[in-house]
Amino acid sequence: MDIVRVIDHGIYPRKAVNEARTAYLDYCTVRVEPLPGDCARLTISVLPKHAADSREVVLSFLNYALDKSAEVHLRGD
Repeated sequence: MDIVRVIDHGIYPRKAVNEARTAYLDYCTVRVEPLPGDCARLTISVLPKHAADSREVVLSFLNYALDKSAEVHLRGD
């Protein structure tokens, strides 16, 4: 099952999203499609071996990305 979310790079910088994608390679794949403005569509696909925990994987990924975003904003990157 794929989960699709639209994010704003003003909140989720590209660097933070890429760090989260790397950190979660063992759990899911995340496709990023640019959208007009400073937005992107994330398509999160949980790997079959974690299908029973899909909800937790997706929510954990999004929380991780948000945490990395806060770090980027606080550092002023």
